[in-house]
Amino acid sequence: MKTAVPEQILIVSTNWIGDAIMSMPAVQLLRQTRPAAEITVLTKPGLKALWQMHPAAGRIRTLEEIIPTIVKLRQTHFDRAYIFPNSFRSAFVPFMAGVPRRIGARGEWRRLMLTETVRLPEGHQQFEYMKILGLQGEPPVPQISVPVESLQSLEVRLASFPTFRRAERQIVTLLPGAARGPSKRWPAEYFARLSKKLHAELGAQILLGGGPDDAAVCAEIATAAGSDVISLAGRTTISEWAALLKISDCVVSNDSGGMHLAAAVGTPVAAIFGLTDPGKTGPLGRSVVLQKSAVQSRDVTRDSDAARRALAAVTPDEVFTAVTALLAGTSRAG
Repeated sequence: MKTAVPEQILIVSTNWIGDAIMSMPAVQLLRQTRPAAEITVLTKPGLKALWQMHPAAGRIRTLEEIIPTIVKLRQTHFDRAYIFPNSFRSAFVPFMAGVPRRIGARGEWRRLMLTETVRLPEGHQQFEYMKILGLQGEPPVPQISVPVESLQSLEVRLASFPTFRRAERQIVTLLPGAARGPSKRWPAEYFARLSKKLHAELGAQILLGGGPDDAAVCAEIATAAGSDVISLAGRTTISEWAALLKISDCVVSNDSGGMHLAAAVGTPVAAIFGLTDPGKTGPLGRSVVLQKSAVQSRDVTRDSDAARRALAAVTPDEVFTAVTALLAGTSRAG
């Protein structure tokens, strides 16, 4: 009896951590509806470790130089490709790789490279990826499975700080960075004031996280806050960063990739928004969104005075109240 050949599906990933995580509920639903399919995710090298932590993804291919990537993809003989980004290159690669069905949204002069185009829906960004995949229903919460090795290496790293006392305190991790610039960043002095209040009134252990670009602002906050605040910004791999968020009892974050990563590992999030729309990009998990602006937009310039004012309107006391509420319903993460 001839063995059925599994369907080969290629998903071209978005290029940012937050966008990738917002696409994961759709990928999880795709896995449920096509359990026998081979799902391959094509991603930039920087997001490979992120997708490796996603249970619904199968093989992970990295998009580096275009021609070698196309040659490798041709060897798999994919049945279809779902293209999440709106860029020209994201459609060009599966087109040149000879994938017979190529589904994505219009835009960027790529209509001839797609066999099927999709009009993106209103609402949260997660539904855009569901529409591209042709799926309906209630999306699940995104899932990230943190490797045991990353949890262990993080514990070793934290043990090098004499002031770190995990067993004795609740851990609150602050993420002051945002790749989109000042228009998404709550003031550093507010993070410092919040750190002092959390330590003084709740006895919380304060950790700071983020990438290399966030190291300077995290160092500034740690110096201003004192009280044994520990910064790991720029000192962790992406899987160790996920581990840091996993062991936290609560995370305070700007509208950023870190916010989505915290939600995906199951940690409650106090998310601070300026002008960006939480209805589009809010965290997909247990969270409190703090926003004062009645005007909301998906497209905000990197450095907007109006966005800065909107962020500054959210006070440290208000964020402290949100964190206290989230901590009251949280048990120690494992």
